[in-house]
Amino acid sequence: MTDKEKIERLKPLDVAKYQNVDLNHLVMYAVGQLETIAADLSFENVVAASFKLFPKKFSLLGFPLYPDAKRVHDCLFRCTFKANQWLGGKTRQGFVITDRSRTFIKEAEDLLYGLKSKKTRVTSKTRRKEFLLEEVVSSSAYLKYTRGHGDSISDGDFCFLLQGTLDSSRETLSKNLAVLKRFAGELQQVDILKFLNWLEDHFKNFLSGKGT
Repeated sequence: MTDKEKIERLKPLDVAKYQNVDLNHLVMYAVGQLETIAADLSFENVVAASFKLFPKKFSLLGFPLYPDAKRVHDCLFRCTFKANQWLGGKTRQGFVITDRSRTFIKEAEDLLYGLKSKKTRVTSKTRRKEFLLEEVVSSSAYLKYTRGHGDSISDGDFCFLLQGTLDSSRETLSKNLAVLKRFAGELQQVDILKFLNWLEDHFKNFLSGKGT
């Protein structure tokens, strides 16, 4: 059986299970699933598996039937970055699961299936908040904002930052924004909170369904 055939057999998870799980953990879970089905840990396979398992999080903006390779690439970059090293390898050569990887794959499984103990869950929640805010800072919307080009932030940029798409409901996007604002407040990330408040005001018509 080819890798393509193996990946096509993967079943997408219920969106309720992964809606509030950060993208890095979702990609690590996909990597773990590739190992389970004995498929190569190539960039292409990780993109395909991530999209197959979590279509609502890894679809291309405006094209829900197609995977967003850049979104997966950005996650893999963070997971292989020196400061994290969740995963070994590189995009061109393929990836390698390490002992450290298995810790985060297991953590991803626990987040998806609610298997954490109370004590571990507290640590996990704090870590998840940090990762979600890291994704805000690494987004194109935040980069444009910090460079003084906030007005050039598109509806697509805004939805992407909120881990949604242009097809996502305004209610879901508003809830995700509120969650990010709460996390920024809890972790005392003043600059991020200021940015999120600015976004909320700038996109208030979009969020209300009136357009920008």
